[in-house]
Amino acid sequence: MQSETEKKYLRAKVQNASSAGLVIILLDLLIADIGRVIAAIAEGNIEKRAAELKHAFLLLQQLEDSLDRKNGGEAAKTFSAFYSAVRAKLLEAHIKISPEIFQRQIDLIFEVRQAWEQVDKPNQDPVDVAAEQADSGAATKRSMAAAAGSGAVGCMNWTA
Repeated sequence: MQSETEKKYLRAKVQNASSAGLVIILLDLLIADIGRVIAAIAEGNIEKRAAELKHAFLLLQQLEDSLDRKNGGEAAKTFSAFYSAVRAKLLEAHIKISPEIFQRQIDLIFEVRQAWEQVDKPNQDPVDVAAEQADSGAATKRSMAAAAGSGAVGCMNWTA
């Protein structure tokens, strides 16, 4: 549960965020929800696990609904497929009560989040971005960063 201060901070963060920044915020919330699902499994708290998972599904739906399928091209299709795959794996993990499957989803979402961070750094030197991506060594991260860099921001349809 968020404190009032945390809620105010999040509201301010959302109001000042770019489109890519909004995606990062949603991905952060999704990662936190799944982390709380894992904690609920460890505690044996079925009600908490279900509530956190429900919120995670709502966040995934928000991410998917924000895709601009008409103008987003291949990037929108790629992100839609990613969100669907995560949703399916979360459901599988819930049924199997598998913290390992949940953790793997956190890892994948975090890789995508890092790609969005690169998109959200418009003033960063492209050479620095390339060096950071090379240092990561993760093929998935590089491919998602490439997808994001090739029009991912344009695949989002944010309305005020």
